[in-house]
Amino acid sequence: MSPGRAALLAGLSLLLALPLRAQAEDVDRDVVALSKFEVVGTRPQASDATALKLSTTVLDTPRSVTVFDASRLREQDIQTGGDLLFWVPGLNTNGAVQESYHFYARGYRMVPNDWRVDGFAGRVVGGSYSPNLFGVEQVSILKGPAGLLYGATSSPGGMINLVSKKPRDVASTTIETRVRTFGGGEVPLADRWSNEVELDTTGPVTADARLRYRALASLERSALAAESPADDNQFYRLAFSYKLDAAGRFDLTPSYEWTREDRAQRAPTISPASSRTTADGRTDYTFADVNSRSVNLVAGGRVDTNRTWGADLAANLTSVWKANVGFRYIDRDYVNDAYALNTATLRQTNAADPRAWVVSRRHSRAANTYRTTSFDASTTYEFRPAAWAKSLLQLGVNGRRNLNTTASSGNGADQSPVNIYTGVAAAPLVANAPALVPGNRTDTFTANAYAQSQTEFFGRTVLTLGFGTARDRSRTTTPAGVVTEPPDRKSSLTPNVALLHRLTKNLSVYASYSTSYSLPDSTYEDVTGRTGAFDPIEGENYEVGAKAALWDELVAASLSVFDTELNGVLVQSQVNELNPNGNRFYRQMDNGRKARGVEAEFTVSPIKAWDTTFTYAYIDAFDRGSTAALPDTPAEMTPRHAVSAYSRYAITQGRFEGLSFRAGVIWQSERWAASRTPTAPDPLLLESFHRIDAGLGYVYRGWRFALSIENITNEYYLLAGSTGVAFSPVNPRSYALRVSRTW
Repeated sequence: MSPGRAALLAGLSLLLALPLRAQAEDVDRDVVALSKFEVVGTRPQASDATALKLSTTVLDTPRSVTVFDASRLREQDIQTGGDLLFWVPGLNTNGAVQESYHFYARGYRMVPNDWRVDGFAGRVVGGSYSPNLFGVEQVSILKGPAGLLYGATSSPGGMINLVSKKPRDVASTTIETRVRTFGGGEVPLADRWSNEVELDTTGPVTADARLRYRALASLERSALAAESPADDNQFYRLAFSYKLDAAGRFDLTPSYEWTREDRAQRAPTISPASSRTTADGRTDYTFADVNSRSVNLVAGGRVDTNRTWGADLAANLTSVWKANVGFRYIDRDYVNDAYALNTATLRQTNAADPRAWVVSRRHSRAANTYRTTSFDASTTYEFRPAAWAKSLLQLGVNGRRNLNTTASSGNGADQSPVNIYTGVAAAPLVANAPALVPGNRTDTFTANAYAQSQTEFFGRTVLTLGFGTARDRSRTTTPAGVVTEPPDRKSSLTPNVALLHRLTKNLSVYASYSTSYSLPDSTYEDVTGRTGAFDPIEGENYEVGAKAALWDELVAASLSVFDTELNGVLVQSQVNELNPNGNRFYRQMDNGRKARGVEAEFTVSPIKAWDTTFTYAYIDAFDRGSTAALPDTPAEMTPRHAVSAYSRYAITQGRFEGLSFRAGVIWQSERWAASRTPTAPDPLLLESFHRIDAGLGYVYRGWRFALSIENITNEYYLLAGSTGVAFSPVNPRSYALRVSRTW
């Protein structure tokens, strides 16, 4: 540990005993019967508990935060987590928005555990599709590291927390139906109909409302892939909240969720004339000969079944002492039975026919289980040691046990060549995957403990300080019963510090230093042959910003400037460079990814029923390079500039009262499909693109009608694509109609 880090941690330890800021009053968000026209954009007075695990307003949070509420998710017809990434400054998708659980935050590729549900990981696992937003009340997006409160993570870019709908005191029931179809370019109108029916009901069970309930259900058939069975998805959730005492100081919320997602296999789009290797010197591509999005080249699919049991206890032990305890058990089964393309078999059967390209398919199967048990407990204590200071001390611990098993078949022999333009196959597909072979069983446990404080001085300046530590252990059992249990891994103390100053009641400025960490494999050897000698790989983030709600919220704005870097990256020695044990070894180097940039979001509301939100992100992200040949390589899937604008106007009186209009546009500059490496120095350079969306809405006596049109101009561009045999194009124009009734 560096002397500067040690001094900082010592200072934090002392300051944790100082007066701390009182926890902000909870914002009353228990409105079930939503007003006719809700505001859009991240409002500084909105409450968020993700960034600091404290119920704090966005205005008083010394980090970059974007908040989406349920009304905007519904209004823009945002169905999956990937759909909303374009509208968040600093974030970007990893590919087709319905398919990929990966996302990029500030230039860093984030992993499944960076999607949280009520602060818990495990609902999204490796290989998942983008998470469905069924039953989500709010989406809170934190930019920058979250290692202090949430534990180890591989990248410091950010975290997305999906806040579930909770039982309410006021009775309300909503039934909603939705239909969607594509219609643009080579995809004819009324192609691939999707439909969905949802039920959301909540209210008191007892007359005194001490016991409340919330039940949600959704049946969805989503036709995304051409000429293939629609995805058949089911979602059910039941939750109760019970005030254990008449005063309501203890509130217990048990819940159960069951989901089944039956998804068809997706196929990449192929362009035979485009670059098909990553070492041919080409970074361009062409749309002149891509296969049509109206043709299906694959078959089969996968089924994910998820069962989640949970409970949350909120306790007001005294007027100044509070505690929260949460538990989740997630039982997930994944079964894959798919016929995927083997793009290496792409060939032209007739040299004289430019549309005589065929590709073979291969059958594979897998069956995995994921069992995740998590807990999260924290307590806060408030006190006032002086008239000019008030304080809040927070202590917390969280942990997660993952028990995973795998079984796979490998690939069957290539078969059934299919023309990529017509979809005509040379022979029917046959099941030829080998038998399933059990894989390893892995059992891991991670725990994270932290202490955090907030100190408010003179009602203006807020100092936030904290540090945490983590421990990790794992055990692997092979099918033959051989057990491998490496030494436990542990982190050094990880500090966070932030300073926020309220220039006025509605204008604040802040500066923060935050960290993330990942624990290195304890079996890795260093140059001397030692194991367990490496420090955690650490992400560090420096950020300054401002937040404001001006002129009676005529303008709501936030601005952040950040510098994030990944240090202590483990780099393996060359094949001929061995340590005294005769093994290749690792060096720990500060040569990981670095990102710096600006994020801005502001909403203008010139009149009550007209809101327009603008976002802008400038990100300069690059790999500092493990080799001298490729220094400062630009980060993949990260545009230098990204802009979005979303505007909604509603008529609030007169003959057309209840009618609303909305429009949105996104634009991104060019971005690299992958990072350059010595063996693949020429990934595709994806061109800049824009997309225009629009919609109409109407509200009348509990009825809601909404028409959404996405990609109005039917632009054709790539969301991702490593080579010409792995394109991921945008969806064609689509139309969605929602009808709901609330009483």
